[in-house]
Amino acid sequence: MLLDLKKKIYFNKGDLFQYLATITGACSIMSSGINLGWTSPYLPKLMSNSSLIPTTSEQGSWCAVAPLVGAPFGAFSAMFLADKIGRKSTALLMAPIVSVCFVLIAFSSSIWEITLYRFIIGATEGGSYTALPMYIGEISDPKIRGFLSSTIAIFAIIGTLFINIIGSQMDIFMSSIVCSIIPLVHFAAFAFMPESPYYYIKKHNPVAARESLEILRGKAAVDDEMEGLFKAVTRQERSEKTGFSDLFSVPATRKASCIFLVLCLTNKFSGKNPCLFYTEAIFKESGSSIDPTLSVIIYCSVELVAVVISTFFIVDRFGKRLLMITSTAGCSLSVFLLGAFFYFKDFHVGIVENLDWLPITALASYNILFSIGLAFGPVLVLSELFPTNVKAKALAVADTFSVLVGTAVSKLFQITMDEFHTMSVPFLFFSVCCVIGLVFVVKYIPETKGKTLEEIQQYLIGECSNSIEMSRGIRI
Repeated sequence: MLLDLKKKIYFNKGDLFQYLATITGACSIMSSGINLGWTSPYLPKLMSNSSLIPTTSEQGSWCAVAPLVGAPFGAFSAMFLADKIGRKSTALLMAPIVSVCFVLIAFSSSIWEITLYRFIIGATEGGSYTALPMYIGEISDPKIRGFLSSTIAIFAIIGTLFINIIGSQMDIFMSSIVCSIIPLVHFAAFAFMPESPYYYIKKHNPVAARESLEILRGKAAVDDEMEGLFKAVTRQERSEKTGFSDLFSVPATRKASCIFLVLCLTNKFSGKNPCLFYTEAIFKESGSSIDPTLSVIIYCSVELVAVVISTFFIVDRFGKRLLMITSTAGCSLSVFLLGAFFYFKDFHVGIVENLDWLPITALASYNILFSIGLAFGPVLVLSELFPTNVKAKALAVADTFSVLVGTAVSKLFQITMDEFHTMSVPFLFFSVCCVIGLVFVVKYIPETKGKTLEEIQQYLIGECSNSIEMSRGIRI
């Protein structure tokens, strides 16, 4: 009777439960987008002369980067929890903390209180960005894994757009109360989704692993895939004790780590975080005739549309490598044009009077081009390239590195802007960094379209073996 009911509910549904699990899980990332984008509508208000919470430029910059500073704490906590209590349970654990922190922001009376709560939410984001890519990568069928992994970027942008829209209409109190509801919705929906079958196999629970896989695939005929999963986890878990040194001492994981470093550095030094944190300030500084708040909403909307289009129609059709190359080259040109505009404006070159359309055009172009490649590149690498036995450690280290670099880039933007009294210097610097990153992306990023996680591991192992053989041949 129960078996018949299960078949009726779960079977013959195709990939439905993969989509449901991914979407309900990625809802947690919406809170991350809200927290990261929060400073765009509210920091200018906090720093204004009429603010009820007096805030200096220095204090505002620390409030902006607080989520990034907090993320490593959550990332390393999630590293242990993901292998102890499961990927799904770890992601669920973050939701109540986020909800409480948004309520506390609503009642905050100083900038340092707000900064503290944003720091704590940032720590939960570190946990989510450690557990969720692992979860999505492990539950996904190879033919739709690129699409499913890309939804993380979609929900981050939805969160950023959401806070900019309500931030233009609501004060901090009301918007914080509204935002506190979102993680509770995520918790209620995601709690009914299955755990990763990889995790159950890792915990020597084949019955639960099979049940999870049947739900995710919508059918009972999963024998071949179960056998493949067992072999993959067994091979990847053959070393009982793994440490952080394995990320660089084992050739295949070292290659995966280097690929991530290339993508992460290119992602961060393209200037995404400063554009996100200071969007409204950038439009105000540009002197454009378009209302800054409206410009931000247009900016975020364009990014959302671009990510949705790339996710639904481009990623799994054209492959990720080509998109990341196109994205990096386009971002370099876009931030160069933005830097050139501020140079013309600040040094009183007459041509700028006819270019008030350029800031929003350049930023919108940047958003579109960033969204089709660099936005999801590091996340896809994290979910695909690392073997099961070191994946949690890799995700924790990667998230920590990512947020530290993001913090450094954001502070660099604020320092150079204050020091040189122009936005042209940081944006031209970001353009040069994108060009450097493009060289490395072209040289080192592999294509993983249509490959299973085990096939990707075998590819990395084979590449490393070939490199070793070649180096031996050269020495001979």
